Amino acid sequence: MQEVNIQGSNAPSGSGKHTISRKQLQVVQAGTLGETLSHVPGVQNSYFGPNSGTPVIRSLSGNRVKVLSNGLSISDLAGVSPNLNLIVDMDNTLGIDIHKSDASILFGGRAIGGAVNIKDNTVPKRKTSRALDGFVTAAGGTNSGFRQAVDLNGNTGKHWVWHFGAMNRFNKDLRIPGNTKAPIAFDPGIDPLTQTMAQVNVETQTIRNLTLYPYLSQFVIENLNNPEWALSEADIYTFQENSVIGGVVVPNPGNLLYIPGQPAGTPLSTKIVKGIHDYAPVVRGIMPNSHSNSYALNLGTSYIGDSFSAGLGYKRSYGYYGIPGFALRKLPGHTHTHDDGYTHEVGGSTGYLPINTRSASNSILLESQYRASKSSIESIRMNYVMQWSDDSELIGDYLANMFTSTRQVARLEVDQRVSSFLKGTSGLDYASLKLIGSGEQRYLPDNSSNEYGLFTLQQITLKPVALDLGYRHDLVERRARRTPGYTPSRGLAGGKLSDRNFHLNQYSAGLQLNLKSIAFIRAAYLHAERAPDVNELYSGNNHFAIMLEENGDDKLKKETAKTGELSTGINLKGIHLQFSYYQRRFQNYMYLAHTGISRSGGFLVKEWRQADTKLTGWEAEIGYNRALGSKAKLEIASYVDLVQNINVSDDRMRDWAEGDYMPNMPTSRFGFSGGIQVKNLALNIGLDRYLQQRYLGKNINPEPPMPAYTLLNARLAYESSIRGFRVEYFTEGHNLLNTEARPQNSFLKYLAPLPGINIALGIKASIN
Repeated sequence: MQEVNIQGSNAPSGSGKHTISRKQLQVVQAGTLGETLSHVPGVQNSYFGPNSGTPVIRSLSGNRVKVLSNGLSISDLAGVSPNLNLIVDMDNTLGIDIHKSDASILFGGRAIGGAVNIKDNTVPKRKTSRALDGFVTAAGGTNSGFRQAVDLNGNTGKHWVWHFGAMNRFNKDLRIPGNTKAPIAFDPGIDPLTQTMAQVNVETQTIRNLTLYPYLSQFVIENLNNPEWALSEADIYTFQENSVIGGVVVPNPGNLLYIPGQPAGTPLSTKIVKGIHDYAPVVRGIMPNSHSNSYALNLGTSYIGDSFSAGLGYKRSYGYYGIPGFALRKLPGHTHTHDDGYTHEVGGSTGYLPINTRSASNSILLESQYRASKSSIESIRMNYVMQWSDDSELIGDYLANMFTSTRQVARLEVDQRVSSFLKGTSGLDYASLKLIGSGEQRYLPDNSSNEYGLFTLQQITLKPVALDLGYRHDLVERRARRTPGYTPSRGLAGGKLSDRNFHLNQYSAGLQLNLKSIAFIRAAYLHAERAPDVNELYSGNNHFAIMLEENGDDKLKKETAKTGELSTGINLKGIHLQFSYYQRRFQNYMYLAHTGISRSGGFLVKEWRQADTKLTGWEAEIGYNRALGSKAKLEIASYVDLVQNINVSDDRMRDWAEGDYMPNMPTSRFGFSGGIQVKNLALNIGLDRYLQQRYLGKNINPEPPMPAYTLLNARLAYESSIRGFRVEYFTEGHNLLNTEARPQNSFLKYLAPLPGINIALGIKASIN
């Protein structure tokens, strides 16, 4: 692979930053951003089906993990609805930075749990080494569909460069190794809430133990056929010795079936499960409604001068894909005319239809940078993006809900080096978002947000010690209004849709001791605050895409996290070793809580609440790199991580509904990877072992653990040159053990496992 130089900030990096290069992305890239990053210690995939997955950083995701493109926030509504996937063109991505713990200083409270910065070349950052370079690639898999991509870059004149990139991918319903439903879905002992989450109807019959009742009610016998009392034969059996009829006490006759002397605690009735049925028919070995079709287009141009550069870019992305779940909908009726000319309306039937999502986004980007040659101000960057998006949630082909969003983001950064021992970055940013809703099942009112931020991050270096200090202040405004077409639910439903303003403070300190270039030890502290997002404040209706009735609360307070982290590492003779331990205490932690209520149509009722929470965890990784002669290279690595999300609140409601730990949390895991390259042949293998969850919460009832599982992936590539082109032939294998894998943290774990075995073949042609 040709090396790619990325021009970036001179700011001091935080302790939790992890970078994935373009070359590494070629090996690990997958269908979603979350799956692509899931091999990084401390990062897992949210997995809302195979077509929607966002990063889960140290058990936090959604509104707590900010996704950026070249340092600017982009339209990521996964925190509002996890089925709304972020479509990323991985083939045109230069690299990805993952911030695990230091992100809120640079990017605000929305990054309280971390941030993911996707670096691409839509606005070119450098001149190419020749008039034209780039690649085209195509691949097809036995269980992943087809993918094509192109990336072209070139120079025009002395200072102008241009870029063009595009991607297209599609697949039909995917195969799985067994049933789409988890075994618990067909367990006769399944509880009512799990029935709803697994989308099954349980047909039961209750048989009373008539031998326990010593008497027959004379009142019931005489009034059994009286419609005024609506009595049944089951009401005849009683423990009462007498009945009152017309004000007169009369003795009840004895029950001939009564057996005296039975043991205490003998149940009065027995429930027999006669059958368990899916909401909608499914086929063994096929994940229902797992189809996908998406494409992306990006193009731009830049002026690259000696000290100043500026560019303009455009992005377009589109996706239409299914979620492996079903929602109840009453179908439209029709007009029927008989032979005699009589016409009447026929009501539509009610049935379960598949859940689909359609997303389209357009962005205009402006990026500029000034680099000073002799000044304490090293560089100044000003970037801006305007984005228009439509995100539709469909029941079958019927529009249930659509968000039309308009987002504007602007950011100014200044890198400075005052002296040889003091450097840093300061800046300010602004973001606005307007969401307009439509559709017959809206769960959010029209709303808008404005966010203003001012930050600085400085590093003082007095070898062998480095001190990082950071501070940020944000003003966040949330507004909502009730418009025609929106009707809130019967729950909290966002209260009065009150206007809310939040002042947020983020500050950090980190001290690192470097032992030459061999080892380091670092201690860091971060205070971060997050404002409730619009769905947490104002939601209030059936959110069918996640099969819940979701209720916000416009009185929610800001969320505060205090994090301490200790890390150490060694880099010696090709061996890389790093270990991190962290503890994060949340005050007013926001979570979507069970109420124990289930509405008709299979909707569980949940509401946003707050309670104190503690996260603890650790991560360790070790790697070894070695050159084997002049034409071969060996890389071996291993990792392990663990995280606990612990209830430390004195909240009886949370104890009852969620238990000692939050439910649906990532499980502990470990993994191994290896790569060997000999001349033009390269082989990469990765194995990840996900353990059974030990720290289980509750969904009113105790949360059942999903079985442990192992995922094995591999990639084999061969490179050659043909008429001035560098051609790579490759084959990739995912889930090679064909394991039935159900991530514990997935909300759809009862409905859909990970896809089964997939073998893909592909070719990539690059301009030499």
